[in-house]
Amino acid sequence: MFAVTQNQSALPKPEHSEQGYDTTEKDDCTQGSLPLTLSFVVLTYNTRDFLRDCLNSILAECRSLASDLVSCRVVTVDNASSDGTYDMVQDEFPSVRLIRHSKNLGSAKGFNAGVAQAVPESDILVIMNSDIIILPGTINKMLTFLKEHKEVDGVSCALYNPDMTPQRTRTSIVRILPQDKSKPFRAGFPGTGFAMYRAETFLRVGGYDETYYFYNEDLDWAARAKRLGCVFYFLPDASAIHIGGGGRRHNVSGILKELYRSNLYFYRRHYPRLAWLAYLILKAEIAVRIRGIERQISRLQSNEGLEEYEQQIAILREAKRRMQEEYRKPSTPQIPRFAG
Repeated sequence: MFAVTQNQSALPKPEHSEQGYDTTEKDDCTQGSLPLTLSFVVLTYNTRDFLRDCLNSILAECRSLASDLVSCRVVTVDNASSDGTYDMVQDEFPSVRLIRHSKNLGSAKGFNAGVAQAVPESDILVIMNSDIIILPGTINKMLTFLKEHKEVDGVSCALYNPDMTPQRTRTSIVRILPQDKSKPFRAGFPGTGFAMYRAETFLRVGGYDETYYFYNEDLDWAARAKRLGCVFYFLPDASAIHIGGGGRRHNVSGILKELYRSNLYFYRRHYPRLAWLAYLILKAEIAVRIRGIERQISRLQSNEGLEEYEQQIAILREAKRRMQEEYRKPSTPQIPRFAG
């Protein structure tokens, strides 16, 4: 299903920094002895240039940490990119462990492949997309918070647009009232965009449910973690730039075809009494979208653009078919377990 490329050379040994993560005794947030092993799992699909900036920011953060106390590793999962991503990583980042899929398997399977590689040899995992640029000092702040709060299983941080305006960040599975994000607070939803976890948390919760293709796999994981009593926090003073879009723009049709089915599956899994209502609402939404496209077609003065509109309708009808099939015959969860 996938190939793993791993250069024998380790990451360049970072220089010691007084600002780096520091401790003089065994850290209870790890299961082994020092140095603490920190692994970054990065998922990418046709985001070569974004990924280059992402990996450079990771390596910069690794160099800022105390090398005798933190050992960094990077695993990049390439979901069958066709833009030269694989060659770029091999040529420019030889120390990065690279997993290459033969086709785009989606977010859940992609992240699971990276986590499976990283968990056995890691104390801490950073799960992130390739359109993230970590700002200086962020990893140290997140590590320090986990060291000082042994009961916390993972942390997320503030995200910014490329122009450094604040980006709206989801921190809960369901929330009605706004959350004060000026100080650390307990969060129900850390996400997969950029978050840090204790590796042992994945041993408890398992991986992302591979029934999801794109979207909701992180919500599902957070809901399962919550039921097990896992604790997550949001840290406003730790930050990263999230460019947004990334690989999604190259796979719009594939994502849309699965979106409604996965939404219904999520409700059936976690809010079963509302599944029937979710089904009706989602079905109505598809109908409204199709009707809107049909109105646009009726206004065309020529056949220019007609084919694109017809493709959009075909995609929505396929999405409806998959959702109806999910409603009639619910999918079985596909949640992998990892060996520590």
